Amino acid sequence: MNPFLSFPSFPSPMDPTLSDEVASSWFIRFSECLQRGDIAGTTSLFLPNGWLRDFLAFNWDLRTLHGHEKISAYLSEHLPTSKFSEFELGSDQYYKPAPGPMPGTVNAGFTFSTPIANGRGYVNLTSTTEVEDIEGWKASTVLMTLDSLKGYEEDGASEDIYESRNPTWGEVRDTKWRNAEHEPEVLIIGAGQNGLQVAARLNQMRIPTLVVEKNDRVGDTWRRRYPTLALHTPKTHHTLLYQPFPSNWPFWTPRDKLADWLEQYVVSQDLLVWTKSRVMPAPTYDKDSRKWTVTVERAGQTHVLHPKHVIVATGMLGETYVPTIEGQELFQGRIVHSEGFSGGADYAGKRVIVVGTGNSAADIALDLTKHNAKSVTMMQRSSSVVQPASIIAEQHLQVYPPEVPIEVSDIRAFSIPTLRLFEILAETRGLTWDREKDLIEGLRRAGLKVDMGPFGAGILPLVYLRFGGFWMDVGCGEKIISGDIKVKSGVEIQKFTQTSMVFSDGSEIEADVVIFATGYRNMSKTLEDLLSDEILSEVHTLPYGLDEEGEYEVGYRPTGHPGLWFAPGSFNNSRLQSKYLGIIIQAANIGYLKL
Repeated sequence: MNPFLSFPSFPSPMDPTLSDEVASSWFIRFSECLQRGDIAGTTSLFLPNGWLRDFLAFNWDLRTLHGHEKISAYLSEHLPTSKFSEFELGSDQYYKPAPGPMPGTVNAGFTFSTPIANGRGYVNLTSTTEVEDIEGWKASTVLMTLDSLKGYEEDGASEDIYESRNPTWGEVRDTKWRNAEHEPEVLIIGAGQNGLQVAARLNQMRIPTLVVEKNDRVGDTWRRRYPTLALHTPKTHHTLLYQPFPSNWPFWTPRDKLADWLEQYVVSQDLLVWTKSRVMPAPTYDKDSRKWTVTVERAGQTHVLHPKHVIVATGMLGETYVPTIEGQELFQGRIVHSEGFSGGADYAGKRVIVVGTGNSAADIALDLTKHNAKSVTMMQRSSSVVQPASIIAEQHLQVYPPEVPIEVSDIRAFSIPTLRLFEILAETRGLTWDREKDLIEGLRRAGLKVDMGPFGAGILPLVYLRFGGFWMDVGCGEKIISGDIKVKSGVEIQKFTQTSMVFSDGSEIEADVVIFATGYRNMSKTLEDLLSDEILSEVHTLPYGLDEEGEYEVGYRPTGHPGLWFAPGSFNNSRLQSKYLGIIIQAANIGYLKL
């Protein structure tokens, strides 16, 4: 049995019948207030510090409103023009009212309609009085989303081509691909997990899409990473859209296995992908025709395309970053970035300095010790957040349990706004502290600077906010505490000599190899090289992180420039939010939305 599948859960003592009564009472009032445009009445159904997360239901954007004042102002702006109807409380096993994860809470899903769309929602209710007082329940969070535009719902499994078997499946696919290559409606730049999941979604929405990838093979971005890399979230969190991993898939997905899975995902999802293809700077946009002119160099040949939409899915990070240090050219040993680390076996018997204390640095240092490096020293430039990977797995498994369909888990997960998630993690940190403190206190005694993370909430906020500054520990911490891995912290690198690295405190460490686990440059340089200043001047901002509401600043939502979109974030972002990007594109093409 996998040890990470057994994790503590909160008690849920409430009777399911009472959950039905609570959710039904609140939902009737909520739906009636929305349908009659009652702003004050709707707002009063939220806790004073409650949250409304709106994905296209009120507005063609992804928004999160916190507190009565902001919720009321948002409803005042958008509710008068919204025409909601056909509200229904969930009744199936996944969306019916049920006790929430904390005592005195109830969760429920629901559906609704607008004149042009089908909608879905999810509510988390909290008792403000006695549990038995049905009227005393308020919403702590409400998610309302468009699920599809009417008449433009996603395709299901292909069936029609098999009735006569003429044309064949291959002929139908080839015709579709030829049309998309000649005149793609959407061009996606980047065939990583985000680009491919967006392409798979658009394919089901009947939007002709072409993906271009600069590498020789899909998945090569992962294949270039250090060989012991495995994803630090459980497989239920990073499964791909429409295509769950096999039941015997490893709990932690290895680098090469993920790379190969992405490559076969292209085949199984019938995606049109050009590898060895690079978009040449800079695409231009004609606001009269509402089309781009994009030049793509593919295997030495030039192709000029005119898509309506360009989606940049090149990831959150730019080129590898290695600092320039005095005397670097004099060093007689080997200098390598973590991306070029070939595995610990190649460094047996070597004295190695690893610069950095993030995930890559920790994994590489651990690999080096397991393969008998003569010495390993981690050089820490700034404080790190460290938590056992088992605890991070528990947190993810509470939201993405194996027995629940991934599309249900995504709705439940995104019903909790990101900033509220940070609060919950901070509020519940004490539940895991007994299993964290020996590691953290031991690391501090060994000389590593360890902090508790933003808001005291641990690692997960940094995944959204910085994409670094943390590691999920799978054994490196124990090696540091035992002294097998040394730590050099609180100093700067001053210079190299022929055989060593010298630090700002005057100390010196002999080394045969220096591995810079220093991450990657900001993607701004990549985008500046790709897009013109004229185009970038119209973009609200670049997709570096979260806005003040906790949403990706221009991810899966209007960017300020017509026909230009970004697909940032993790697997679950593109898995769910690709739907909203597809709906926005459909709405723009139909004429519901003017970009």
